Formats: sequence, C-alpha cells, structure tokens
Amino acid sequence: MSFATLHWKSGYDTGVEEIDLQHRYFMSLINRLHAELATTTDAEYRRKLFDELTKYASFHFVSEENLMIKFGYPDHDLHHALHRHLIDELSWRSQSKSEGDLFDFLIRWFIEHTVQEDQRFGEYVKNLAAG
Repeated sequence: MSFATLHWKSGYDTGVEEIDLQHRYFMSLINRLHAELATTTDAEYRRKLFDELTKYASFHFVSEENLMIKFGYPDHDLHHALHRHLIDELSWRSQSKSEGDLFDFLIRWFIEHTVQEDQRFGEYVKNLAAG
C-alpha cells in the first residue's frame, strides 16, 4: 500500500461525537506527518513530529477508554490491549528506516481499528441510549 492522503468517510463515524472529533484530528496528524516528513531532513523536527503523533494517540486512547469505563463497555480490557499494541508498534516502527512501512501500518491500523473496534463501542453506546 502506498500512502495517499486520508480523507474522512462517513463509515468512520462511531456516533460518539467526542471520539469522532478526535479521530478526525488523528487522521489530520497522520496526513501532516506524511507531508512534513517528505519536505524536511531536520532530525529534531522529524523526531518531534513522531512524538506529537504518539502523544496524541496516547491522549486519544485514554480519552476513549475513559468513555468505555463510563458507559460500562464490556470489551474495555481488550480495547485497551489493542491501543497498547499500537503505541508499542508505533514506537518500534518510528525507529525503523522505512517510512513507507510506517505509513502503511498507520493507515491500515487507523482504518481497521476505527471501522471494526471503535464501531462496536459506538453501537454499544447507541444501544444503551435506545435502552
């Protein structure tokens, strides 16, 4: 898979406004990271861009997991483990020389996790509200 700018699709919406807003920003960070890495060789700036993406991902995951706890989501522990895996994998891949591999991973993970795992939580919240 080669990198193409990610664009939001309605299929990414979970129905949980806070999560959807954060996902949109996460997507914009992935796009910005890709664009900036293509135009700079400054090692410190590149490192800081990776750091920004990783820290935002960590923030988002804690925020999302707090909502899962609040709503009593039964798969919270599994979801937490998936988040932890992304942070570990992102850290490892950002150390490698292959940026193409990093972006393939980020795109695949973002889309699959949002469409599959986060959608399950959205459905859970929707069902709670329908009650």
